[in-house]
Amino acid sequence: MLKFILFLLFAGTQTYATLENTTCKRCHPAIFAEYQHSMHAKSSIFKDPVHKAVWDKHPDKLQNNYKCAKCHTPSDHHLLSGKSKLAKNEIQQTEPISCQQCHKIESIEKHTKANKNILTKKEKYFYSANKELKGQKIIFKETHHLFGLFTTASGSPYHDIDYGNENFYNGNMCMGCHSHKQNGNAFSVCDMEIKQGKSKETCISCHMPQVKGSLANQKQSNTHAFHGHSIHNDTPTRLSRYIELSIDKNKNGFVVNIQNKAIHTLFPQPLRLNQLKVSIEREGKIIPLKTQSFIKIIGKDGKPAMPWLANEVLKDTLIKALETRQVTYDTVLRQGDIVILEFGYHLVNPKAAKKLGITDEGATKFIVLTKKRVKI
Repeated sequence: MLKFILFLLFAGTQTYATLENTTCKRCHPAIFAEYQHSMHAKSSIFKDPVHKAVWDKHPDKLQNNYKCAKCHTPSDHHLLSGKSKLAKNEIQQTEPISCQQCHKIESIEKHTKANKNILTKKEKYFYSANKELKGQKIIFKETHHLFGLFTTASGSPYHDIDYGNENFYNGNMCMGCHSHKQNGNAFSVCDMEIKQGKSKETCISCHMPQVKGSLANQKQSNTHAFHGHSIHNDTPTRLSRYIELSIDKNKNGFVVNIQNKAIHTLFPQPLRLNQLKVSIEREGKIIPLKTQSFIKIIGKDGKPAMPWLANEVLKDTLIKALETRQVTYDTVLRQGDIVILEFGYHLVNPKAAKKLGITDEGATKFIVLTKKRVKI
């Protein structure tokens, strides 16, 4: 009896301590290993120094009134429901956005301020994409043979899986959190400005391409969808094919063409800084030319301001979806010159990082998305 009472007391002190990925990693080790390096695994203030720096400046921090949970830490269900305040618990540090949070998205509810993920209410029921099985629902089933002496099973004993949700094929399942965000002033702080056009690419085809490795232990496959979706670590090379660099030489200099093949604006978050770096290799020497920056600055009363205060765009030179931007240089090229082109970004504009007190090198370093050498 005493043990039972102690159990109840202990259970009553938990803040939804059950980790949702505990079961997932048993059957999907390759995907789970990738997840550990993704931004989904590092989206809380306890793992993301940029998010923490912004939260530290936010006026709501004084009351610990954290309002970013629906996208940054949806797996902390007690926090999301208002039953508890933001705290450094195991969920926040280990799986702020668990596997289940994405695979339970049934539909996306569109709103002006920000979209909303609608999750299925079915227990152990997940959605996924598989073109060969599209439209099918794989339900766990056991079949007994020879008067129960032999049993065969199909499907997963841990969950059912539905391959019929179109949102997991067209990339719309990402738009609950990654589409747009307005602040309290009804001002758009960030907007991906998706333009599908004639492109067949989606969020999933670009950021979650098929890579080598089995999907699960129980059912071997040659490939699986990449789940380390973060362009800030090992994926810039995966995404380099969506930015094409070329030059056009003329008598007064040359023009660099930056073709954005992505279906969204390049790095529209106001803290980002996109840059084109150009240099010329001539007779064994490197001649650096002016770096061209592409940026969106938001503010108030004509001055830069924090996202929750901003009500106007002060500057916007971002490269839009499917746009080709041209940058002119007045340096005349010579025969034998090699023009070195690098296009990339800073996760946080170094100037903004200084004001926010961000010292993490990963947040301020220049990350090369794609590069090219052109011999004249």
